[in-house]
Amino acid sequence: MTAIVEQLPPPPAPPPPSRRLGPVMSLAMVVGTVIGSGIYVLPATVAPYGINILFAFAIAILGTCCLALSLARLARRLPGGPYAYIAAAFGDRAAFVTLWSYVVSQWTAVAAVAIAAMGALGHVFPLIASGWPLAFAACGAIIGMVLINLPGARSTGVVQVTATLIKIVPLLLVAVLVVLRLVTGPALEPLAPVPLSLGATVSACALMLFAFTGFEAAAVTANVTEDANDVVPGATIRGTVLVALLYLVSTVAVLWLLPSTQAATSQAPFADAIAPAFGNIAGNFVAIVAAISALGAGNAIILLAVEISRAMANAGDLPPFFARTNRAGVATGSLVVAASVAMLLVVASVSDSFVAVFTFVALVSAVSALVLYLICAAAALKLRLEKPVLAVIAILYALAMFVGAGLEATLWGGALALAGLPIRWLSRRSSGLPA
Repeated sequence: MTAIVEQLPPPPAPPPPSRRLGPVMSLAMVVGTVIGSGIYVLPATVAPYGINILFAFAIAILGTCCLALSLARLARRLPGGPYAYIAAAFGDRAAFVTLWSYVVSQWTAVAAVAIAAMGALGHVFPLIASGWPLAFAACGAIIGMVLINLPGARSTGVVQVTATLIKIVPLLLVAVLVVLRLVTGPALEPLAPVPLSLGATVSACALMLFAFTGFEAAAVTANVTEDANDVVPGATIRGTVLVALLYLVSTVAVLWLLPSTQAATSQAPFADAIAPAFGNIAGNFVAIVAAISALGAGNAIILLAVEISRAMANAGDLPPFFARTNRAGVATGSLVVAASVAMLLVVASVSDSFVAVFTFVALVSAVSALVLYLICAAAALKLRLEKPVLAVIAILYALAMFVGAGLEATLWGGALALAGLPIRWLSRRSSGLPA
């Protein structure tokens, strides 16, 4: 293992301790990145599956935890983040293809969450609900993310902790309302009367798969985390388990508070679930929290994109511009590129004809992120850093996520991953490195 580590490109110089993520911030990176805007509509999408939801959650939680364990083992044994893990197991070319795929997915995700956040605020401020006002507001949100990231990772971490504490409020609130209803109110609503079946369980699981993405956030930001070898594994595992339990409890709680037919057609299931207790303010409250949740996730996602881009530039796989840093140790070149691509996507999405395309690109973006999960799990297996059974479960789960995404999105994701190879060839050639 020591010989493998010595062959890897040196990681970028870490920022000073005052600029790094602490243990709580690293945990918040995981929780805050996973909990984006998707959880607020998840109860509606899985409502028609009844009792199958519980078994689907069991599969999703098991698979996600196995993937998280693989990343945690890698983080404990190898410094340098995912680039180092994959390069040690499969070589630097495989590391580039995997990480290029991932960084493209993060660029797209920044645009998606900015639009989602401003779309949620559109319920409170109708002026920015659609069209160019929505696009301008989303671009403003992206600029805000850039300003938060410029002072260093700790600035991002502080915002992430705050946003995480806010975004879990409605998730816990529905659970409290269930307890109060058990004590003082009418009986809980039954789940949809659907028989238990393998097909329904798999379908429900497919809807949950992407709601759990983001648990890699601590590992990706390892280079800007204080005592990363100790902090990152714990943050990855604890964050994944915490989010899994929050998702399970809050989703089932919403379905116990709403009739299954209403839940399945609700555009804001959390708002509808708390409306009987809080009245008309429920919708605005959940909309504002959903916006904060999406912006918090975007704030973390842009940091992930920056750190991955910097790692690739440090290895000579991207132009040196991507590794250029400011006094706080922030890779400003990567930050500018991430924000610029995201804003271009936001502007392009204004066209009515682009909406369907943008939705599909977001799905391709999610598929591109899955490449990282699959290859990291395989790396843990090859390097014998994970128990074979757990690593195999993680690999099978990642493959199932591709199946859930569909063939077309998967093929596009593969094409985007390979599209980075010419950029790598040019970058390494201009730097005098072997291609």
